[in-house]
Amino acid sequence: MTNMHSISALIGFLVGMGITSSVAGDSQGISDNEVVIGTHQDLSGPITFWGVPVRNGMIMATEEINAGGGIHGRNLKLVVEDSGYDPKKAVLATQKLLTRDKIFIMAGAMGTPTVLASMPMVLKKGLPHIFPLTAAEQMYKPFHKLKFSMAAPYHAGMRTGIQWLVENNNRSVVCSMHQDDEFGLNVHRGVVEQTEAMGLELAEVTTYKRGATDFSSQVARMKVSGCDLVGLGTIIRETIGAMAEARKVGWAPDFLVSAAGYAPEVAMLGKGVTDGLYGLGQNVIPYYETAKPAVRTWMEQYEARFNAPASIQAVYGYTVIQATAEGLKNAGRDLTSESFVAGLEQIKGWKSIFESTPMTFSPDQHLGASEFYLSQIQDGKWVTLAGPMTF
Repeated sequence: MTNMHSISALIGFLVGMGITSSVAGDSQGISDNEVVIGTHQDLSGPITFWGVPVRNGMIMATEEINAGGGIHGRNLKLVVEDSGYDPKKAVLATQKLLTRDKIFIMAGAMGTPTVLASMPMVLKKGLPHIFPLTAAEQMYKPFHKLKFSMAAPYHAGMRTGIQWLVENNNRSVVCSMHQDDEFGLNVHRGVVEQTEAMGLELAEVTTYKRGATDFSSQVARMKVSGCDLVGLGTIIRETIGAMAEARKVGWAPDFLVSAAGYAPEVAMLGKGVTDGLYGLGQNVIPYYETAKPAVRTWMEQYEARFNAPASIQAVYGYTVIQATAEGLKNAGRDLTSESFVAGLEQIKGWKSIFESTPMTFSPDQHLGASEFYLSQIQDGKWVTLAGPMTF
């Protein structure tokens, strides 16, 4: 688990240097012709399968908005820093974004441990921290006027998915395997809450350290426990690794992964190992052959721009900037942190071009999402089974 004492010490040092002043900067990151948006992504660490396409999606949306004339006469300037999915690096990246790049908004920052380490710096500066790419409930709780999340919570998703699998697949004995940090604990809490609510047996709980590659001991313990349903607080490669180990030892329970593992790479790189996996997300994963025309065009443009196939991760990055733009439009030309927050709170039932759940905010509700799709990998592709389901 991350050494939070060392991170706190680092933030304390930056505060002492005057780097995280609590003075709100309504003019910071705003000029007559530009708004500066900052983000940190994993571009070099263990979840680059998320960080790189999210960054690309954000870039694509920014370029499209600017090509269309910007928003109220201002172009968007996107500044991306690499966190490496490391909380200490995220703190340093945020320091640069706040003090050197003078961002107006932190948008779409990646990962639970990295965002939890860096978000307090943004809020202390009096700047909006919006739409982080994590569904941990700390992204919107406790309520803060400058915190907004578009991600339906991990724990709520797991509760919804477990209920569906128990009712439809007749499962009754549950195990939990999760990353040993706040991300994993958010997922695990949903497993615990739903097993208790339905009177099910939670037979085994196993954890792993961030960056782990060997899951043999965790799988062995769960297999011995006799569970027929496993809730996974894993990301991409950990999901594949856990299921590969289960197949190796001849164990085939139902596996349910949170939105963090709901990605096309889990199906493609799993090479059949992950067939049967259930996953939860707010968007239907787009496949070119079944996508509607507008999404097909977007996928073609993405591949031409980045020489890589479009993915759900890129969809999320693109959506972050598009939703940010909605708030900026609503705020009007007289842009301040206060007017931008009010602009976000005016968003009602907004949906992107993708097959997604609607987004709504209000002055007392800064969590924009309340629905999930449940999908399963079948023959190497995610297939939607149910949804949208409200938690």
